[in-house]
Amino acid sequence: MDICLVAVGVRSAYLIDALAPPDPVSVFSSLLKSLRLKSKVFGDTFLLTVPEHMQIFFVQRTALLEHTLLNFPSFVRLDKDLTVTSREPDSLRNILLDWSYEILWSGGLSYPLPDSLTQELLVPLAGILLDYPVAYVPISAQQNIFLPGEPLDVYEVAFNSPSADSSLSLGASEFVFIKFSCPRRVADKDSTLSPACLLMLLEHKFGPRLENIGASVSVRHYTETLDRVAL
Repeated sequence: MDICLVAVGVRSAYLIDALAPPDPVSVFSSLLKSLRLKSKVFGDTFLLTVPEHMQIFFVQRTALLEHTLLNFPSFVRLDKDLTVTSREPDSLRNILLDWSYEILWSGGLSYPLPDSLTQELLVPLAGILLDYPVAYVPISAQQNIFLPGEPLDVYEVAFNSPSADSSLSLGASEFVFIKFSCPRRVADKDSTLSPACLLMLLEHKFGPRLENIGASVSVRHYTETLDRVAL
């Protein structure tokens, strides 16, 4: 389902995190090649890979160019003050500028990112690609504990489609495809990252995209506090 939502432009990218085959680049390249042969809807989808870190993104080229790269998230540095900035890290900006014409415009299947990338760049890059309004930025390659005991606003975006079987419950036809968090301390300091603003932003971003495929969006917010957050 996630790959299909990428292909039709509902979301810009999907990070494969549920499967870890021995040679993921080869496996998922073969999968995408087969999908392209079955349907032209996958023709604008490509793989962005970081083999050293075993990360594979399915990316929709048009959504990336027309929406994602023109609407960056707010970046939250994971320092003690949780500093917020609208400007992406300098090194990340260089990577985005260096993306070649071949990656963004051609019909190629798979493109690697440098293996030298560390989490200070990989984590915010993932936030950009995955359409998160908030992207975390670790302060070093060695940082391994994130937001311990920090109250979080958690957001989920779900895909709703009418069920052919009216006896099914509403929840049975729901599919959550976006989930991210924002520290409550950040929302208290910046009203644009408050629950009211982010819920409205998510509805406006994903509602029209889902309407294009005959579905509707559902957004949810709740709070939680964890011992640490996995990035």
